[in-house]
Amino acid sequence: MGSIFPKVRQKLARVLRTEGPIRLLLGFSGPILAFAAYRIGASELLLAMACVTPLVMILTPRLRLHRAPDKQTDTGAVEQATLLHEMDEALSNGPTHRKMACVAISIDNFTELRQDWDIGACDEAVFKSLERIKSVLRSEDILARLEDAEFVLFIPSLRAPETSAVLALCDRLLTVTKPPVHIDGHALHLSLSAGFCMNTRAPAQTGTAMLGAARAALKEARQNGPGAVRAYSKNTRMPVESYLANEALQALRDGKITTWFQPQVSTDTGEITGFETLARWDHPERGVLLPEEFVHLFDDSNRMEEFGEKVFDNALRALLAWDEAGVCVPSVSANFATQQLRNPSLVERIKWDVDRYGLDPSRLTVEVLENVIADREDDIITRNIRALRSQGFRIDLDDFGTGHASIANIRRFAVDRIKIDRSFVANADTDPDQQRMIAAIVSLSERLGIQTLAEGVETPSELSFLSQLGCTHLQGFAVARPMPFEQTLDWIAQHNVRLQQAQIVAKRLP
Repeated sequence: MGSIFPKVRQKLARVLRTEGPIRLLLGFSGPILAFAAYRIGASELLLAMACVTPLVMILTPRLRLHRAPDKQTDTGAVEQATLLHEMDEALSNGPTHRKMACVAISIDNFTELRQDWDIGACDEAVFKSLERIKSVLRSEDILARLEDAEFVLFIPSLRAPETSAVLALCDRLLTVTKPPVHIDGHALHLSLSAGFCMNTRAPAQTGTAMLGAARAALKEARQNGPGAVRAYSKNTRMPVESYLANEALQALRDGKITTWFQPQVSTDTGEITGFETLARWDHPERGVLLPEEFVHLFDDSNRMEEFGEKVFDNALRALLAWDEAGVCVPSVSANFATQQLRNPSLVERIKWDVDRYGLDPSRLTVEVLENVIADREDDIITRNIRALRSQGFRIDLDDFGTGHASIANIRRFAVDRIKIDRSFVANADTDPDQQRMIAAIVSLSERLGIQTLAEGVETPSELSFLSQLGCTHLQGFAVARPMPFEQTLDWIAQHNVRLQQAQIVAKRLP
């Protein structure tokens, strides 16, 4: 009890200090009401109520004396759904060269603020902070409030250099919110931390992925705060909630995560040389999700092997279905994650599956990220890759140019094909630097006797130029978008018709 009374006295002192005459009047009303009840001969219950009610009114939070601003209409901040919609529109329909940023902001000491002040005062402090944030924004910038003390800012256009512009904006946001916020004559000192993600560095070109990356950078900033700013990079740890991982795992087991296929064609003949498998999640609320938006859930929850086995099995089933339909699909490729490659029984399991379906191992291409090969010298991953190659499986070195794989590693693993990363392919038809880089990769591959596949080819001019540079295979929107298996048969038929028509025209030309 001794520890309770000081807290009550502190509360009474703060109430009387902050509420002034109103609370003083309520305080004096207690004895007055009690005396009046006694004089009229009221019951003991009414007498007790007359004594206690004013005290309860004094100690109740100031919510009734403060109108809590509406989180959306009063602050001018939009809903999260609206924010994501605007981001998706800008990312999908805006010019490819336009630079954008998503900035996640939070009040560092909001937890302590809630302990000392009631909801009304806290909302008023947040409202005033939002007003200050809006004062440095442009009309096209979009501000959303996600939680009590977390906001998100989407910047649809940036001046160059882009990173410096975002850092300068974050500095202004931290500066403008630094002066104390005055509530009932008291000065509340707030500080902000911020994390941001550029569209050029986002895990995927979607609002969800960009927002998640910005919030991951914010989490990192808060660990180094208060008042810290961090940018998202590939090394930033994306947070994963256990319920999201469980939801993804259940979706995989229920068949909601399916395998789509994107064709690869030869630049020499135009014929189909294979399909790459790409996972899609048909989410009940968010629509069809790309791998960049959910694969990390399996990785972080150590379920990557189960996910990879499902995709691999779908790839084998697709090969059987194409064979039964009488169409020629030479191979199908599947990406193998690090968790899969670390499994000592990987080779035996894959070989057993291929034999079970009666398929030749050469029709399956194992895609391995460049950094996986570069970082391992003689461990289980290295032995598995070598064993797969010796069993007749083909090896693709994915995302070539983004890591540090050496020529020795390429030869050591007997890589069949190098996949040139999209970052080199973009604007290859107009950018001389890109052209020189691709020409060097193609020249290296030709000397080593291996093939090349340019991925992410999005325009007909890029397709034409990459063919001229000597890339042996192409993949991207300029060839075809990823599609469910059911659509592949029609696409193959249409592609073969176009190919025959082109050959007829070529024969007629002098």
